[in-house]
Amino acid sequence: MKRFHSCLSLYLIALFQTALLAEDWAGYDVGKTLPADAQVTYRGSNPLRDALKPVPETAIFKMDGFALWDPSVIKVGETYHLFCSRWPKADDHSFESGWMQSHVIRATSKSLFGPYEFQEVVLDPKDHPWATKGIHNPKITRSGDRFLLYHLGIPRWQTGFAFADSIEGPWEPVAEPIVKANNPALYVHEDGRAYMVSKFKPKPTKDGRWDAYMRAHAAADVLGPYTTFGDEGNRLPYDLELEDPTIWWANDRYNVICTDWEGKVTGTMKSVIYFTSKDGIDYELYSDQPVWTQDELIPVGGKEGLKVSRIERPQVYVNDKGEVEALLVCVGIEQRGHDYIVIRPVDRFVPEN
Repeated sequence: MKRFHSCLSLYLIALFQTALLAEDWAGYDVGKTLPADAQVTYRGSNPLRDALKPVPETAIFKMDGFALWDPSVIKVGETYHLFCSRWPKADDHSFESGWMQSHVIRATSKSLFGPYEFQEVVLDPKDHPWATKGIHNPKITRSGDRFLLYHLGIPRWQTGFAFADSIEGPWEPVAEPIVKANNPALYVHEDGRAYMVSKFKPKPTKDGRWDAYMRAHAAADVLGPYTTFGDEGNRLPYDLELEDPTIWWANDRYNVICTDWEGKVTGTMKSVIYFTSKDGIDYELYSDQPVWTQDELIPVGGKEGLKVSRIERPQVYVNDKGEVEALLVCVGIEQRGHDYIVIRPVDRFVPEN
């Protein structure tokens, strides 16, 4: 009976998601609500946006028959290792609930900008101790002398960890979720302290739709236990909302890139936006201008721009000098489609906020 209820819950979630995403984004885009006098580091300009460069043709990673999502890259020796989620693709490129049955793969390249070659399935739900339906939102990082791959685990919708001594595995999943959080982004300090931001949905909502606020978590050790850092409210200012954060440390502060849920900052839902915080509690908007938006054609290989319907899951690649060298996203070509990964060069950006 317990297994039946689990399957039924997953089905109902999939049904809800499909119904939700069948609508146009405009139905959930409340428009720009950022106050005119909001505290913003750069008003009317965005240095990270200015640092974006055209995409080489080799920097698009596709696999026939599969949707690829959630890119994350790490360099080990002279090789770049790309981790992402993958699932069988719908023939018509439309939204499908397959992402809730996704697994994690690894691909490699001698260049950050590809071409990437598939190597292996890294984590699979059928072999996982608790994420038995899907493993999604993977991100790769280092923790001491080991590699840490953290992810969202389905059907529990919580954050799981897997460790390996080698980037090629084998990977050892931790037997239980580490944090009761969705959409995690983790930063591990050199002294072993861990800081994480995640998305949470408060109840009741303020506008009748589900809200997507940011919560912070901290632990003395990467394995926890994690506690809420600051209060349990929204870490973003002005009631702003987010999805899909990524985090790094630069200029003595946390830097978080995410998407603009409901378009409250830019007026365009799910544009890529940027926040910073010195203490991990109070965040400031870096710019009122988007870093990137799905409304723009993507310059690829010197040819006519690539038109996409969505840009999601932004991730940065930071080199050993602390420079942002690439902004990775996943894109959909058709409305609501999940398609492939784009790695966009960045002109060695270091924030000076």
